[in-house]
Amino acid sequence: MCIRDRDSDDDNKAPEILPEHKVRFTDMTFSQFKEVLKYAEQACKEFQLDKDIATQICKKCKESKVLGWRGEGEWQCLVGKNFTVSLNYDNRLLAFFDLKEIGKTFLVFKSG
Repeated sequence: MCIRDRDSDDDNKAPEILPEHKVRFTDMTFSQFKEVLKYAEQACKEFQLDKDIATQICKKCKESKVLGWRGEGEWQCLVGKNFTVSLNYDNRLLAFFDLKEIGKTFLVFKSG
């Protein structure tokens, strides 16, 4: 597990424990990225197949108060171990990361 410092606007909250991860690229705010990271970890606990994990992450992003309202278009998610992609996405709505304990790579973005 990886402990992250508090957000600057959350002075009364204790530090959150986040899953151990490696960020390959993100242009989201830290609070948005934390949400996506938590959704990915939760989906991996609930589902075995990558397609089911990806579907659950997209569903959670659509429902999120932090993420759902931003941009136009639909949330997309790729889950796997080795892939290459070229894409267009809404500005500040992309996260590309690995969850180390699970051994999977995630690409989550909104595209419209």
